[in-house]
Amino acid sequence: MISVVKVEVSQDLKNADIYFSFFNSDKSVDTKEYFKKFCEYRKSIKYKLGLSLKLKYMPKINFLLADDYEYYDKINRLLKNDK
Repeated sequence: MISVVKVEVSQDLKNADIYFSFFNSDKSVDTKEYFKKFCEYRKSIKYKLGLSLKLKYMPKINFLLADDYEYYDKINRLLKNDK
């Protein structure tokens, strides 16, 4: 499952950092490949967001992988399996 875990927007609303993570993903799934696809579709995603947001300027979107959430998810799964 892919989740957006955090969005940081600059004060002037010109830049947005979107952090996403992969939870409970199968180990055979290459997360870096998904990240690459997100970056390839950046313009399309920005356009679709622009249709639903009423802003004078649409921010430049930066996709970032939130690795710390994957680590927390891994620890959580290990603790649940330990019981």
